[in-house]
Amino acid sequence: MQSVIKRAIGALGLVVVASTTAAEAQPMGGEAHLSIESTTDLSSMHAGETGLLAIDIIVQEGWHTYWPGISDTGYGISFDIDTPDSVELKDPIWPSPERYLQRGGILDHTYEGTQTVLVPFVIRENTPDSVVVFTIKANYLVCDQVCLPGKGSASTSLHVVDDASEQVQTSRYDELRAQLEQRPQAFNAKDAAVRLQWISKAAAIMFRDATRIEFYPDNECSELESVIEDGQAEGNRLEVRFTESENKVLSGRLRVTTPEGVVHYDINEHAL
Repeated sequence: MQSVIKRAIGALGLVVVASTTAAEAQPMGGEAHLSIESTTDLSSMHAGETGLLAIDIIVQEGWHTYWPGISDTGYGISFDIDTPDSVELKDPIWPSPERYLQRGGILDHTYEGTQTVLVPFVIRENTPDSVVVFTIKANYLVCDQVCLPGKGSASTSLHVVDDASEQVQTSRYDELRAQLEQRPQAFNAKDAAVRLQWISKAAAIMFRDATRIEFYPDNECSELESVIEDGQAEGNRLEVRFTESENKVLSGRLRVTTPEGVVHYDINEHAL
């Protein structure tokens, strides 16, 4: 029997855990308001090549779920992906969330509508002609006036073909490749157009051409004084305050608006 590796995706990372079985999801209530679907950018591909697995999070209108970063309430959606060991999964590319501010000073970072998580993968060299199946299991919390936990699943497959055969694109190839091109950039503090300044218990981020900056902290970020006040700023400067002055880590997603459009950055910077 072909071995299977179970990979748990969450908290903006990829964790590999050995497993050969998975319990069937039991209905928990949220399934009526959120579902997942999956596909790949290629239906046939060669060994040694890179493809894209797309996981669509489909949230019912009026409801929301949580990104796998920091929120005041709720927990982030996560995925377990089962694949044969001929597949090497890369780090997932999560879409940026939205700020969801509620009465009482409660701030969550959420997804609404349909959002797509991209998981690049590589078919390992010397993989023979075969069918590769991706099986995805989701665990999430979906909320409106009430919050309901839920679990879901989806699967998709592709053919690994020999070099004499052509790779075949799916109907979403162009869309997914375009999304890959628009993926968040790695924040570079040495870029001439940006500046990161550590100030005692704070960090100031400046983008030369920005008209608005938003920050969504992930689980590696040091505790912040007020994400509500410091998570967004008009203009080209955002100052984020920490509760401690030592060993500060500024980690998460930046959404930077400029006259030319919106650019997303993944930031993980440590105070010197």
